Amino acid sequence: MDIHHLKIFFEACNEKSFTKAAKKLFISQSAVSIQIKKLEYTLGLQLIERNSKNFKLTFAGKELFKMSQDVFEKISRMENEMKKILQYKKGKISIGATHNIGEPVLPKIMVEFSEHNPEIEFDLYIKNRESLVKHLKEGTVDIALMEEYFIEDKEIKVIETEEYPFVVVAGNEITDYKELIDVPLLKRDTMLTNKYLDQFEKMIGFNLDKRISINGSIETMKNLIKNGLGFAVLPYYSVYEEVIKGSLNVIHSFDKSEDRFQIVLIRENEDKEGISKFIDFLKNYKLNRELFSEKKIRQL
Repeated sequence: MDIHHLKIFFEACNEKSFTKAAKKLFISQSAVSIQIKKLEYTLGLQLIERNSKNFKLTFAGKELFKMSQDVFEKISRMENEMKKILQYKKGKISIGATHNIGEPVLPKIMVEFSEHNPEIEFDLYIKNRESLVKHLKEGTVDIALMEEYFIEDKEIKVIETEEYPFVVVAGNEITDYKELIDVPLLKRDTMLTNKYLDQFEKMIGFNLDKRISINGSIETMKNLIKNGLGFAVLPYYSVYEEVIKGSLNVIHSFDKSEDRFQIVLIRENEDKEGISKFIDFLKNYKLNRELFSEKKIRQL
């Protein structure tokens, strides 16, 4: 099988169009068609249904596209690794995180990691979970930190870290949970938020009917709360700085923490020096340490 023919087939499948693939590869549309026909001839299988008005793969075409994704992701990882070595003459790690971890927590983690490992250089990427997994497989990101997320991929290793608690936070004008009956709940529609919100409503004995849906970052929610617009159920790691500084008030913290961070990486990279050092550091890093010493947090 000619890897060049496979690459053209792969891009045509990605774009679902011969025309778009040709433009991306800087070749003519007829060249795309010819090279794919050559691939079909080599394999003795039809890969694309020619009698369909839309771009449509045969069963064999779908299977080959899935396998070719793995091939070109590995090639991309190799290319990115060689670029790092060429540019820096040594290993350099690229660390990714979701916004909810990257914005409030990652800066502090990286400062302490650099203090202990000044010889290790790094780049940072803040993306959503789907993008981070894609960048991991392509080699743009070496390690990703994210909330609990099911990943079904044998190439990817998932390491669970410490449990972290959720808290109910409000502005300083709120001092007791009973006052929340007239305050809007700023709600992010996530499974964990819903779980702890249900628990909180059962504990306080009334429903929190005044709600504002927030389809943005936790940073947006914190600014709204500080300006008196509402309260929220959030992971403690995302608000601990504001709690310690006194700009946010914790109305309640939940006793039981069942949720964890995940460290996600490609299995074959686990033993690389910079990556293994960062993993060891994270395993021993206590995101909750301020929680256990912070006297402002109360239980109902």
